Amino acid sequence: MIITIFATAICLNTTALSQERLPIELVPEMKVNSIDYAMLFEDDIQRERMGLPYRFAQTNQAQITPRTHGIWERLPNNQMRWTYRVSCDNARSMNLGFGEYEMPPSGSMIIMSSDAEFQIRPFTAEDNKDHGELWTPIVPYNEAVIEITVDKSEQKLVSKNITLTSVNAGYRGFKDAQDRGSSESCNVDVMCSTGDAWWDEIPSVAVITISGGWVCSGVMVNNTAEDQTPYFMTANHCVSTSSDASSVVAYWNHRNSYCREGNASGNNGNGSYSQFTSGSTLRATRSYTDFTLTELSSSPNSSWGVTYSGWSRSSSTSGVGAGIHHPNGAEKRISIPDYSTASGEFWNVNWNIGRTAGGSSGSPLYDSNHRIVGVLCCGASYCTNDSND
Repeated sequence: MIITIFATAICLNTTALSQERLPIELVPEMKVNSIDYAMLFEDDIQRERMGLPYRFAQTNQAQITPRTHGIWERLPNNQMRWTYRVSCDNARSMNLGFGEYEMPPSGSMIIMSSDAEFQIRPFTAEDNKDHGELWTPIVPYNEAVIEITVDKSEQKLVSKNITLTSVNAGYRGFKDAQDRGSSESCNVDVMCSTGDAWWDEIPSVAVITISGGWVCSGVMVNNTAEDQTPYFMTANHCVSTSSDASSVVAYWNHRNSYCREGNASGNNGNGSYSQFTSGSTLRATRSYTDFTLTELSSSPNSSWGVTYSGWSRSSSTSGVGAGIHHPNGAEKRISIPDYSTASGEFWNVNWNIGRTAGGSSGSPLYDSNHRIVGVLCCGASYCTNDSND
């Protein structure tokens, strides 16, 4: 359904229109199916046994355009505003995938909570990418509102070139503002003293969402030219196709603001979702050794302090290093190996401090010289199980 509203139709003058949004109940809405938590959790047990990536959201296909859905309003200064909302009655978060995204120069899109208290930074023409898609970070509520403002002269371009194709309802990992993602209590916050020697590498690691439904970890990697090309490495079982790569959203500096010691480390954290990079291009991948290299569609903002990790092809891990990761998609943790041994093209790693979990897949293992020697593929490590990864 598409509706156009003019100022006289709702008895608001142009000054009021420029300052106020429509009452939320007037905005057309797509409600996706309620989440069957019991069924998903049962299915997740099987997915874990199969070595599949950590799922955090139920994905729902859509075909929503500003030409066919939503509501248009006329604003002052010859501008138009389109609004639409999506919701799931029992979701913990929402995120969106636009299979077509080409914003005209005057256009700007905001994704926000229904009360507008939470807003993702505006998406503009600078977010137009060669792959033609846009995937958003999460809104930590069960409803998300889409708002596009554009010059009247370019309204048709928005209607033609913006298509919402995926509406994803979160049920774990990334959770709502009152119940952030948590991990097992043996995992160690990077803000603790264990991370002190690794602050050159910690900012290079990110938690990523893929296709709006799955969570892994990954890392920025330097190249031999040292020219800061935004190469990003993760696991093949997380990202293996060009479609996967274009849907990647990387969250930077998603960490707790202080060290949670003892059992408190497993509690909900206060990490931010505000620093993110959306989209990437597949550069190399191999299923047997379970690695993927992508190039991010844009470099992380320089003010975020994201670093580029070095790497080594040595046949030795050069002693004990570290693993930096996002267990269950939660705030960043650090684990220290007890030992690592070569096994064909893999390292078998046993952890002395901390463990890993679903969502840690794709995270880097560093040697004692602080160089990446591999990314996490698989294993049975968790707090009460001292098995190898």
